[in-house]
Amino acid sequence: MYGSLSEIDIPNLLELIERGQRTGQLLVEIPSSQQESTPSCDNPFWFLFFTKGQITYAVSNAHLHLQRLQDYLRRYQVESRLEALLETETSQFSATELHLTGRILPEYDYLWLLLEHKVLTASQGRQILSSMVHETLFDLVSLTQGHFVFQSNTIFQPELTQIEIYPLVKQVIRQLQQWKQLSPYIASPEQCPLLRETEQVQNALTSSAYRSLAVACQGQLSLRRLARYLNKDIVTLSQALYPYLQKGWLTLLNSQQPPEKTAAEKGTASTVFLSKVICVHELGKICDQIEYMLKEQGYRPIILNEPIEALSVIVQEQPNLVFCDLEMSALAGEQLGSLLRHLPSLAKLPIIFVTPDNPDPLRLAKARLLGGTAFLTPPLNSSNLSQVLKTYLGNNQTFATA
Repeated sequence: MYGSLSEIDIPNLLELIERGQRTGQLLVEIPSSQQESTPSCDNPFWFLFFTKGQITYAVSNAHLHLQRLQDYLRRYQVESRLEALLETETSQFSATELHLTGRILPEYDYLWLLLEHKVLTASQGRQILSSMVHETLFDLVSLTQGHFVFQSNTIFQPELTQIEIYPLVKQVIRQLQQWKQLSPYIASPEQCPLLRETEQVQNALTSSAYRSLAVACQGQLSLRRLARYLNKDIVTLSQALYPYLQKGWLTLLNSQQPPEKTAAEKGTASTVFLSKVICVHELGKICDQIEYMLKEQGYRPIILNEPIEALSVIVQEQPNLVFCDLEMSALAGEQLGSLLRHLPSLAKLPIIFVTPDNPDPLRLAKARLLGGTAFLTPPLNSSNLSQVLKTYLGNNQTFATA
């Protein structure tokens, strides 16, 4: 069975598959131009798999390799286990074990592998698959152009779940009606919210609500990925952000568009150091000391006293190294470190905690666990600072003319 979406829309096509209790796989593809009618490797496409008229799995070529699965694993706090499997797959797991489905579907293969190794329960696996299918239909149901091919009698194994089509399509259609009401402020699930008017938002919200908003809206994660992280559907999440978009407190970036720097962040100097160093510390004396030593060694550090503000600046500046006060009143150093670690672009950022005199060893162990790279303990001097810079930046304090 094959055809065009101008002849039959997705809801009716899915109804046809459900009523016929069909087993097989459905390919839906959007041509990159109106004149193009043949498949291309560059065109957006989706695969849906069915068993007796019910959906078992759905995936798109728009998903980065295993990113969607890793995002969903966060709700169970086991995303690091997938990373461990990825690191050891070639030596520890056989080719047969890594291709349990008998087809090239790495996301599904690794989900099943996590089940086999009891990282996830069967119930958790089914919940993840249900969310993946829901997410895919959210993109598909409103399509009006494209073509499809349904191949019958291709058995999808091993099978973990079967999802009824009619109730799910009905729910997605209702959500899409709500989604359209968010236009023109929100246009795509791939847009990334960025907090702009931090002072106004901070005055309007409780400290905990502001902190949650500031962490989520850094211009790095799309609405879709935030919904996965927070275990919310994308419409509910977008409705919660909508008032802030209307007031201009938030803006939405395209997923490939880098956050625009403010005038203060752009600076006026014509020399830009390749290694950016940021220091976050509430004590002016310590900040001055670190700033002086860094400048003495050829760096142009950014000094920040407010940890919540520092989140936004660090994300936009993408520094090579951060010095962070371990004991800040507004947000503890290890909490800030943990928040930074959860942002994909800063996962490997060296975070050096500046400790008090005689720090608590358990506190240091906790800080290390939550994302700390190393510690700098008073008295601070050029020697121990130089050692940190040499260890984590090497000789990369060269500069270029802007």
